[in-house]
Amino acid sequence: MTVNLDQYRDAPLDPATLAARREALIDQLGWLSAEGKALAPMLAVLPAWALDQAPLPDDRTAKETLAYLALLDREVYPRWLEQLVADKHPTLAEAGNEKDAEANNRDLGDLLGEVREARKSLIGIVEAVPESEWTRKAMLADDEVDLFALALRIVRHDADCLRNLAYRLHEANLTDRP
Repeated sequence: MTVNLDQYRDAPLDPATLAARREALIDQLGWLSAEGKALAPMLAVLPAWALDQAPLPDDRTAKETLAYLALLDREVYPRWLEQLVADKHPTLAEAGNEKDAEANNRDLGDLLGEVREARKSLIGIVEAVPESEWTRKAMLADDEVDLFALALRIVRHDADCLRNLAYRLHEANLTDRP
């Protein structure tokens, strides 16, 4: 049996498929909150240095990573959505790479709470975008995107940040340290 893989090159644009994609992406956006909640007990037992020190000067600490995820959800992603809906084919400003200098002095529970609250708010903003607006186009980093692509980028970014953090903590061999 021959399979025509070209039929999968572009996602179907029928209303039922778009509605299912929208629902799945909104569900995936909630993954960060769930993951943050699951990580809380594991992060809470780590020594302070594992949370507030970075392996290299250009790397974020674990606490800075959490603060950055919350900042993106509060400031960057809502602005993208606003521009996407309000303007015709806008160019979206890429997220900066800032570090929160005070993050390492903050309570881990507070940072995790901010991540959950910022994501909850972002999900509310995403859900409020009418289904008809999800296919509007914008430019981001030389790529043409719609809200489906933006939501997928956010989910992938979350996964990359948390995976990198988990690998880094695993490689630190925390179990053998006093």
